[in-house]
Amino acid sequence: MTGPATVVKAEPTDEILRLDDLKVHFPVKMPFVQRLLQRGETVVHAVDGVSFGIRPGEILGLVGESGCGKSTVGRACVRLVKPTAGRIFFDGQDITKLGGEKLRALRRRIQIIFQDPHASLNPAMTIGKAIGHPLRIHSSVFGPQKTGSEEFGEWIRQKVLNAMKEVGLTPEEQLYDKYPGDLSGGQKQRAVMARALILEPNLLVVDEGVSMLDMSVRAKVLELMLDLKRRHKLTYLFITHDLATAKFICDKIAIMYLGRIVEIGPAREIYADPKHPYTKALLQVIPIPDPDRRAKKVLPRGEVPDAVHPPAGCRFHPRCPAVLASCGWEARDFVDFLDEHLSDPKRAGDDETILGPIEDWRAKGLVASLETNPLKVRKAVERTNAVLVEAPVAMKQAVESVSSQNRTVIVRFRSHHQLLQSNVQGRVVECLLYQ
Repeated sequence: MTGPATVVKAEPTDEILRLDDLKVHFPVKMPFVQRLLQRGETVVHAVDGVSFGIRPGEILGLVGESGCGKSTVGRACVRLVKPTAGRIFFDGQDITKLGGEKLRALRRRIQIIFQDPHASLNPAMTIGKAIGHPLRIHSSVFGPQKTGSEEFGEWIRQKVLNAMKEVGLTPEEQLYDKYPGDLSGGQKQRAVMARALILEPNLLVVDEGVSMLDMSVRAKVLELMLDLKRRHKLTYLFITHDLATAKFICDKIAIMYLGRIVEIGPAREIYADPKHPYTKALLQVIPIPDPDRRAKKVLPRGEVPDAVHPPAGCRFHPRCPAVLASCGWEARDFVDFLDEHLSDPKRAGDDETILGPIEDWRAKGLVASLETNPLKVRKAVERTNAVLVEAPVAMKQAVESVSSQNRTVIVRFRSHHQLLQSNVQGRVVECLLYQ
């Protein structure tokens, strides 16, 4: 472990976009009777305390596995989803609760490119009409002529043709009246880009903008995005699951896991020397063509936890290869491990007979408990200790005691340390290894 780290404090900057402790939770649909019995509202913690800033002209890459909440962050930035808590600032203005005409005016300056160009284009609308549609919506800002007039229609047509030419959607005159079904995947992506650029925005949120394209087309689209950035002085929030793509285009990288930013900093430094164990795991997935440079990969075990009930402490701790005893172990971690143990007939033996089916165990906070036959309590405690011998070292160290009370077996965990974001060699890391 390293020495004491500095806790990060927000300071005023010249950032064009700033997120402060952004949270976006979605309610879980459940039967009426279950809602009555449930204490409090059950929600999916899609985004759970995200903070970062982007300066004008920067490209920030938001990288993470599917389901980590990165697309929800992008949609919240353009106010397509309503934040549950926290604040969003654009160009110094708090837009968290903006609505009505003010929100409409804001969306001219912030545009989004969605992941699937096939789904984001109306199949019944020609390419020219789709690209020019935002101009009709914001006609009061852009339209020099009366809306609906022949002059206005011709003005829109010329703007659309210019935008199509700029993004390489050529020959623009021939493609103007084509429908999305007549275009290839790369052409559709360029059409979506032209539609976003036609309003001359300051910030583009690119949500997996090249993930559905072939590698040859992907490189050309990425080069086009860099060229458009230089020409129009654009700022990008580039959302992707592919670190190799982010390395090509991004100035800064933010690594996201289960609703939280775990590491953020300059792209070159993060690729050269990643700090968070999750960042290291993601970088190891990138294929290395040179066999002599390949090293042994230490990949996370298990699956991404449930966002309805995220892990305590560091959310990566159940899968982390460098986990500590203080990272956030709790009762349900033991129950999950016991379930895995009982599922293996070779390891379990007669453990299920003594420890009961996994459904009999209760996990609440730091305490896991099992009510059993009074005659079996002592043996159950002994067998629980035996099972813990096979548990990860950090989990064993986090267990405070295994005891019995009347007919109940109790596994109690120690309290975990508070998790803070710390400055580590030019980047911000959320990990107890650096506190």
